[in-house]
Amino acid sequence: MIKTRIPINKYWFLGFLVFAGLQYDAGYALAQPVLKDSYEGTAQVPVKNDNYVAARKKAVAFAMKNAMEMVFQDLMGEEEFDANKGQLKKIIRRASRYVKSYRYLQALDDIDNKVSEVVLQVRFFPGAVNQALAGMGVISGPISEHKVVVLMKESSFSSAPLSSFWDLVPISETQLAKNFLEGGVEVIDRSQIRDTISEAVVLSAIKGNVEDARNIGLKAGADIVIVGTAVSKLKKIREKNMKMVQVNISAKAVSAVDSSLIAAKSDFATVKHEYELSAELEAFDVTSQKLADFLLPSFHRYWENGIQPPEEKAPDAPPMPMADM
Repeated sequence: MIKTRIPINKYWFLGFLVFAGLQYDAGYALAQPVLKDSYEGTAQVPVKNDNYVAARKKAVAFAMKNAMEMVFQDLMGEEEFDANKGQLKKIIRRASRYVKSYRYLQALDDIDNKVSEVVLQVRFFPGAVNQALAGMGVISGPISEHKVVVLMKESSFSSAPLSSFWDLVPISETQLAKNFLEGGVEVIDRSQIRDTISEAVVLSAIKGNVEDARNIGLKAGADIVIVGTAVSKLKKIREKNMKMVQVNISAKAVSAVDSSLIAAKSDFATVKHEYELSAELEAFDVTSQKLADFLLPSFHRYWENGIQPPEEKAPDAPPMPMADM
Protein backbone atom coordinates (compact mmCIF):
# COMPACT_ATOMS: atom_id res chain seq x y z
CA MET A 1 0.00 0.00 0.00
CA ILE A 2 1.36 3.42 -0.94
CA LYS A 3 1.17 6.02 1.82
CA THR A 4 0.69 9.60 0.72
CA ARG A 5 1.99 12.39 2.92
CA ILE A 6 0.19 15.70 2.65
CA PRO A 7 2.49 18.68 3.27
CA ILE A 8 1.22 21.02 5.99
CA ASN A 9 2.27 24.63 6.36
CA LYS A 10 3.43 25.04 9.96
CA TYR A 11 1.96 28.52 10.29
CA TRP A 12 -1.42 27.31 9.07
CA PHE A 13 -1.24 24.45 11.55
CA LEU A 14 -0.40 26.77 14.46
CA GLY A 15 -3.24 29.06 13.44
CA PHE A 16 -5.62 26.12 13.38
CA LEU A 17 -4.58 25.08 16.89
CA VAL A 18 -5.14 28.61 18.21
CA PHE A 19 -8.55 28.77 16.50
CA ALA A 20 -9.54 25.37 17.88
CA GLY A 21 -8.43 26.40 21.36
CA LEU A 22 -10.48 29.57 21.20
CA GLN A 23 -13.51 27.64 20.02
CA TYR A 24 -13.11 25.19 22.90
CA ASP A 25 -12.81 28.01 25.45
CA ALA A 26 -15.80 29.84 23.99
CA GLY A 27 -17.87 26.68 23.99
CA TYR A 28 -16.87 25.96 27.56
CA ALA A 29 -17.63 29.50 28.69
CA LEU A 30 -21.05 29.48 27.07
CA ALA A 31 -21.96 26.01 28.28
CA GLN A 32 -25.18 25.86 30.25
CA PRO A 33 -26.93 22.96 31.98
CA VAL A 34 -28.77 20.88 29.39
CA LEU A 35 -32.00 19.11 30.27
CA LYS A 36 -32.99 15.73 28.91
CA ASP A 37 -36.15 15.51 26.84
CA SER A 38 -38.12 14.12 29.79
CA TYR A 39 -37.80 12.95 33.40
CA GLU A 40 -39.67 10.33 35.36
CA GLY A 41 -41.42 11.23 38.61
CA THR A 42 -43.17 8.94 41.05
CA ALA A 43 -45.46 9.49 44.03
CA GLN A 44 -47.67 7.55 46.42
CA VAL A 45 -50.37 9.37 48.39
CA PRO A 46 -52.72 8.04 51.11
CA VAL A 47 -56.43 8.24 50.28
CA LYS A 48 -58.60 10.08 52.78
CA ASN A 49 -62.36 9.53 53.06
CA ASP A 50 -62.26 7.31 49.96
CA ASN A 51 -61.60 10.39 47.82
CA TYR A 52 -59.38 8.84 45.15
CA VAL A 53 -59.79 11.84 42.82
CA ALA A 54 -58.23 14.22 45.33
CA ALA A 55 -55.50 11.70 46.12
CA ARG A 56 -54.68 11.26 42.42
CA LYS A 57 -54.43 15.04 41.97
CA LYS A 58 -52.07 15.31 44.92
CA ALA A 59 -50.01 12.37 43.66
CA VAL A 60 -49.54 14.08 40.28
CA ALA A 61 -48.29 17.26 41.99
CA PHE A 62 -45.85 15.25 44.11
CA ALA A 63 -44.66 13.28 41.08
CA MET A 64 -43.87 16.55 39.27
CA LYS A 65 -41.81 17.65 42.27
CA ASN A 66 -40.04 14.31 42.28
CA ALA A 67 -39.26 14.68 38.55
CA MET A 68 -37.87 18.17 39.18
CA GLU A 69 -35.57 16.75 41.85
CA MET A 70 -34.35 14.32 39.19
CA VAL A 71 -33.67 17.30 36.91
CA PHE A 72 -31.49 19.03 39.50
CA GLN A 73 -29.63 15.87 40.42
CA ASP A 74 -28.98 15.27 36.72
CA LEU A 75 -27.79 18.84 36.09
CA MET A 76 -25.78 19.33 39.27
CA GLY A 77 -24.80 15.92 40.58
CA GLU A 78 -25.69 14.49 43.99
CA GLU A 79 -23.11 16.46 45.97
CA GLU A 80 -24.00 19.90 44.62
CA PHE A 81 -27.69 19.07 44.78
CA ASP A 82 -27.42 18.26 48.49
CA ALA A 83 -25.38 21.43 49.12
CA ASN A 84 -28.09 23.60 47.51
CA LYS A 85 -31.12 21.60 48.61
CA GLY A 86 -32.46 24.35 50.88
CA GLN A 87 -32.56 26.87 48.05
CA LEU A 88 -33.78 24.39 45.46
CA LYS A 89 -36.82 23.53 47.56
CA LYS A 90 -38.21 26.97 46.67
CA ILE A 91 -38.27 25.95 43.01
CA ILE A 92 -39.36 22.36 43.63
CA ARG A 93 -42.41 23.54 45.61
CA ARG A 94 -43.64 25.23 42.41
CA ALA A 95 -42.62 22.48 40.02
CA SER A 96 -45.87 22.62 38.03
CA ARG A 97 -45.10 26.11 36.66
CA TYR A 98 -41.99 24.71 34.90
CA VAL A 99 -43.80 21.71 33.37
CA LYS A 100 -44.27 21.82 29.61
CA SER A 101 -46.24 18.54 29.44
CA TYR A 102 -46.64 15.23 31.20
CA ARG A 103 -48.21 11.82 30.65
CA TYR A 104 -49.00 8.85 32.84
CA LEU A 105 -46.67 5.89 32.63
CA GLN A 106 -48.56 4.22 35.43
CA ALA A 107 -51.57 5.08 37.57
CA LEU A 108 -52.92 2.82 40.30
CA ASP A 109 -55.62 3.27 42.91
CA ASP A 110 -54.86 0.61 45.51
CA ILE A 111 -58.21 -0.10 47.16
CA ASP A 112 -56.78 -2.54 49.72
CA ASN A 113 -54.02 -0.25 50.99
CA LYS A 114 -55.96 2.97 50.33
CA VAL A 115 -53.23 4.71 48.35
CA SER A 116 -53.00 6.36 44.95
CA GLU A 117 -49.78 5.78 43.01
CA VAL A 118 -48.61 7.48 39.82
CA VAL A 119 -45.55 7.37 37.61
CA LEU A 120 -45.27 10.35 35.24
CA GLN A 121 -43.11 11.18 32.26
CA VAL A 122 -42.54 14.93 32.63
CA ARG A 123 -41.13 17.44 30.15
CA PHE A 124 -39.90 20.80 31.47
CA PHE A 125 -39.28 24.20 29.93
CA PRO A 126 -35.44 24.28 29.77
CA GLY A 127 -35.25 28.08 29.72
CA ALA A 128 -37.56 28.35 32.71
CA VAL A 129 -35.51 25.92 34.79
CA ASN A 130 -32.21 27.62 33.94
CA GLN A 131 -33.67 31.07 34.62
CA ALA A 132 -34.86 29.92 38.04
CA LEU A 133 -31.44 28.46 38.87
CA ALA A 134 -29.72 31.61 37.66
CA GLY A 135 -32.02 33.78 39.77
CA MET A 136 -30.90 31.86 42.86
CA GLY A 137 -27.23 32.09 41.88
CA VAL A 138 -26.94 28.32 41.51
CA ILE A 139 -25.70 28.64 37.90
CA SER A 140 -23.66 31.44 36.41
CA GLY A 141 -26.37 33.55 34.79
CA PRO A 142 -29.62 33.28 32.92
CA ILE A 143 -29.43 31.30 29.69
CA SER A 144 -31.62 33.89 28.01
CA GLU A 145 -29.67 36.98 29.10
CA HIS A 146 -30.50 40.14 27.18
CA LYS A 147 -33.76 38.89 25.73
CA VAL A 148 -37.17 40.48 26.16
CA VAL A 149 -40.72 39.51 25.33
CA VAL A 150 -43.38 42.14 24.58
CA LEU A 151 -47.11 41.46 25.06
CA MET A 152 -49.62 44.31 24.70
CA LYS A 153 -53.40 44.44 25.01
CA GLU A 154 -54.63 46.95 22.47
CA SER A 155 -57.92 48.69 21.74
CA SER A 156 -57.93 50.36 18.33
CA PHE A 157 -60.81 52.36 16.82
CA SER A 158 -59.88 50.91 13.41
CA SER A 159 -60.00 47.24 14.46
CA ALA A 160 -62.92 45.01 15.38
CA PRO A 161 -62.91 43.54 18.91
CA LEU A 162 -61.01 40.26 19.15
CA SER A 163 -62.33 37.05 20.66
CA SER A 164 -58.86 36.04 21.85
CA PHE A 165 -55.74 37.90 22.90
CA TRP A 166 -53.69 35.76 20.51
CA ASP A 167 -55.85 36.44 17.43
CA LEU A 168 -53.94 39.49 16.17
CA VAL A 169 -50.57 41.14 16.77
CA PRO A 170 -51.20 44.67 18.14
CA ILE A 171 -49.64 47.66 16.39
CA SER A 172 -48.11 48.86 19.67
CA GLU A 173 -46.50 45.47 20.27
CA THR A 174 -45.02 45.42 16.76
CA GLN A 175 -43.69 48.97 17.07
CA LEU A 176 -42.16 48.44 20.53
CA ALA A 177 -40.50 45.20 19.39
CA LYS A 178 -39.08 47.06 16.38
CA ASN A 179 -37.76 49.86 18.61
CA PHE A 180 -36.10 47.39 20.97
CA LEU A 181 -34.52 45.48 18.08
CA GLU A 182 -33.15 48.72 16.69
CA GLY A 183 -31.75 49.39 20.17
CA GLY A 184 -29.78 46.14 20.02
CA VAL A 185 -32.08 44.05 22.22
CA GLU A 186 -33.22 40.59 21.11
CA VAL A 187 -37.02 40.25 21.17
CA ILE A 188 -38.86 36.93 21.40
CA ASP A 189 -41.81 36.83 19.01
CA ARG A 190 -45.26 36.08 20.45
CA SER A 191 -45.72 33.27 17.92
CA GLN A 192 -43.05 31.30 19.78
CA ILE A 193 -44.99 31.29 23.04
CA ARG A 194 -48.70 31.46 22.21
CA ASP A 195 -49.09 27.68 22.54
CA THR A 196 -47.35 27.51 25.91
CA ILE A 197 -48.83 30.48 27.79
CA SER A 198 -52.53 30.89 28.44
CA GLU A 199 -54.45 34.06 27.65
CA ALA A 200 -55.52 34.26 31.30
CA VAL A 201 -51.89 34.40 32.49
CA VAL A 202 -51.03 37.16 29.99
CA LEU A 203 -54.06 39.28 30.91
CA SER A 204 -53.31 38.81 34.60
CA ALA A 205 -49.73 40.01 34.02
CA ILE A 206 -51.01 43.02 32.10
CA LYS A 207 -53.28 43.88 35.04
CA GLY A 208 -50.25 43.92 37.34
CA ASN A 209 -49.61 40.37 38.56
CA VAL A 210 -45.79 40.25 38.61
CA GLU A 211 -45.69 36.53 39.35
CA ASP A 212 -47.59 35.83 36.14
CA ALA A 213 -45.26 38.22 34.28
CA ARG A 214 -42.32 36.25 35.68
CA ASN A 215 -43.99 33.01 34.62
CA ILE A 216 -44.23 34.35 31.04
CA GLY A 217 -40.53 35.22 31.06
CA LEU A 218 -39.50 31.84 32.38
CA LYS A 219 -41.48 29.96 29.76
CA ALA A 220 -40.51 32.32 26.95
CA GLY A 221 -36.82 32.22 27.84
CA ALA A 222 -36.63 35.98 28.42
CA ASP A 223 -35.20 37.77 31.42
CA ILE A 224 -37.38 40.87 30.92
CA VAL A 225 -41.12 40.86 30.25
CA ILE A 226 -42.83 43.98 28.89
CA VAL A 227 -46.60 44.05 29.29
CA GLY A 228 -49.10 46.85 28.95
CA THR A 229 -52.08 48.42 27.23
CA ALA A 230 -52.58 50.66 24.22
CA VAL A 231 -55.59 52.66 23.05
CA SER A 232 -56.20 54.66 19.89
CA LYS A 233 -59.05 57.17 19.56
CA LEU A 234 -60.34 59.31 16.73
CA LYS A 235 -60.55 62.91 17.97
CA LYS A 236 -62.79 65.69 16.74
CA ILE A 237 -61.11 68.34 14.60
CA ARG A 238 -62.36 71.48 12.86
CA GLU A 239 -60.00 71.30 9.90
CA LYS A 240 -61.68 70.01 6.77
CA ASN A 241 -60.33 66.86 5.09
CA MET A 242 -58.11 66.15 8.11
CA LYS A 243 -58.31 63.40 10.73
CA MET A 244 -56.77 63.46 14.20
CA VAL A 245 -55.89 60.35 16.21
CA GLN A 246 -54.61 60.10 19.78
CA VAL A 247 -52.72 57.02 20.97
CA ASN A 248 -52.04 56.25 24.65
CA ILE A 249 -49.62 53.46 25.65
CA SER A 250 -48.75 52.23 29.14
CA ALA A 251 -46.06 49.59 29.63
CA LYS A 252 -44.08 48.09 32.44
CA ALA A 253 -40.95 45.94 32.39
CA VAL A 254 -40.67 43.08 34.89
CA SER A 255 -37.62 41.00 35.74
CA ALA A 256 -38.28 37.29 35.17
CA VAL A 257 -35.38 36.45 37.47
CA ASP A 258 -36.69 37.98 40.69
CA SER A 259 -40.24 39.23 39.92
CA SER A 260 -39.25 42.87 40.41
CA LEU A 261 -40.44 45.92 38.50
CA ILE A 262 -37.60 47.35 36.38
CA ALA A 263 -39.42 50.33 34.89
CA ALA A 264 -42.87 51.64 33.96
CA LYS A 265 -43.96 54.38 31.59
CA SER A 266 -47.13 55.88 30.11
CA ASP A 267 -47.15 58.30 27.20
CA PHE A 268 -49.28 59.52 24.30
CA ALA A 269 -49.14 61.22 20.92
CA THR A 270 -51.69 63.07 18.80
CA VAL A 271 -51.27 63.10 15.04
CA LYS A 272 -53.22 64.83 12.23
CA HIS A 273 -53.36 63.37 8.75
CA GLU A 274 -55.56 63.29 5.70
CA TYR A 275 -56.21 59.59 6.29
CA GLU A 276 -57.20 58.31 9.72
CA LEU A 277 -55.30 55.02 9.41
CA SER A 278 -52.11 56.86 8.51
CA ALA A 279 -52.64 59.16 11.50
CA GLU A 280 -53.14 56.13 13.75
CA LEU A 281 -49.98 54.35 12.57
CA GLU A 282 -47.90 57.50 12.98
CA ALA A 283 -49.30 58.10 16.47
CA PHE A 284 -48.46 54.53 17.47
CA ASP A 285 -44.98 54.99 16.02
CA VAL A 286 -44.32 58.24 17.90
CA THR A 287 -45.68 56.96 21.22
CA SER A 288 -43.82 53.64 20.99
CA GLN A 289 -40.58 55.46 20.30
CA LYS A 290 -41.09 57.62 23.40
CA LEU A 291 -41.58 54.54 25.56
CA ALA A 292 -38.61 52.73 24.01
CA ASP A 293 -36.35 55.76 24.58
CA PHE A 294 -37.30 55.60 28.26
CA LEU A 295 -37.24 51.83 28.73
CA LEU A 296 -34.06 50.89 26.84
CA PRO A 297 -31.67 52.66 29.26
CA SER A 298 -33.56 50.97 32.13
CA PHE A 299 -32.89 47.56 30.55
CA HIS A 300 -29.18 48.23 30.24
CA ARG A 301 -28.94 49.54 33.82
CA TYR A 302 -30.68 46.40 35.01
CA TRP A 303 -28.40 44.11 32.99
CA GLU A 304 -25.32 45.91 34.29
CA ASN A 305 -26.28 46.54 37.91
CA GLY A 306 -29.43 44.57 38.70
CA ILE A 307 -32.41 46.16 40.45
CA GLN A 308 -31.36 49.35 42.22
CA PRO A 309 -33.18 50.64 45.32
CA PRO A 310 -34.82 54.04 44.88
CA GLU A 311 -32.68 56.97 45.92
CA GLU A 312 -33.66 58.56 49.20
CA LYS A 313 -34.31 62.26 48.83
CA ALA A 314 -33.15 64.59 51.56
CA PRO A 315 -36.05 66.21 53.41
CA ASP A 316 -36.81 69.75 52.39
CA ALA A 317 -35.42 72.34 54.75
CA PRO A 318 -38.10 74.01 56.91
CA PRO A 319 -38.94 77.58 55.95
CA MET A 320 -36.90 80.27 57.70
CA PRO A 321 -38.85 82.14 60.41
CA MET A 322 -39.84 85.65 59.44
CA ALA A 323 -37.90 87.03 62.43
CA ASP A 324 -34.58 85.70 60.98
CA MET A 325 -35.09 87.28 57.57
